[in-house]
Amino acid sequence: MQDELWMRNWNDAQPRFSADIDRGFASLAGAIARLRRRRDDRTASLRARIGIG
Repeated sequence: MQDELWMRNWNDAQPRFSADIDRGFASLAGAIARLRRRRDDRTASLRARIGIG
């Protein structure tokens, strides 16, 4: 009986759990993209200052 109740609760909560995981991955990907963009901007401005490329 406990197994059945656990499975019912798991099935009810699964969509919410999946959505939380998806939001977490999207947030992580966004943070990484921002860091890479900042790094690329710094590299481009450094190259412009010293006259490379």
